[in-house]
Amino acid sequence: MNIDEIISTKERLNNELRVALATMEKKDTIRDIKRAIKENQMRCPHFSTKYNWTIADGHTCPYCGKNDLGR
Repeated sequence: MNIDEIISTKERLNNELRVALATMEKKDTIRDIKRAIKENQMRCPHFSTKYNWTIADGHTCPYCGKNDLGR
């Protein structure tokens, strides 16, 4: 999985999660989306020479959104 796929997957899953939460989807749907977000974060290298984005607040990956990178 390349960095572009990581970024687009993050955006898609975040949108799905927002819709699921706003429409009060069943908990299984929300749980499945959160699991997919975690899997996407595990695949992310947390750096890219293509974009060279900096880590937000020293703890959050700008590509996948994973927190606690600096801890």
